[in-house]
Amino acid sequence: MLKLIAICMLVTISYGSLLGGYRDRPELLEDRDVQSLVGYAAEHVATTQDLILHHFKVTRVQTQTVAGINYKIDFTAERTTVSTGKLVTCQAVIYVRFDSTKKITAVQCDTA
Repeated sequence: MLKLIAICMLVTISYGSLLGGYRDRPELLEDRDVQSLVGYAAEHVATTQDLILHHFKVTRVQTQTVAGINYKIDFTAERTTVSTGKLVTCQAVIYVRFDSTKKITAVQCDTA
């Protein structure tokens, strides 16, 4: 009986880390779809925060499987305003459904 409980706990822990939480995906740093999502996030930032960004560099990608995929993307960019050329660090969370529709869940940029 204890062996069965131990096996169930091991399986639950193993699957829980794959299904529930975010997982680092370094192989997606240069992925064209991820680059497109960063552009999508930058458009959102431009309209909601009046912050124009260009020259993106993705520094971290994490994914979470839900009823689609949540992408948590960390990136740096240059801002185009009075302080042109200043680097900005951002983190975007973008939900992409399996039918490819996407929605910005959160975007936060550090402009300090």
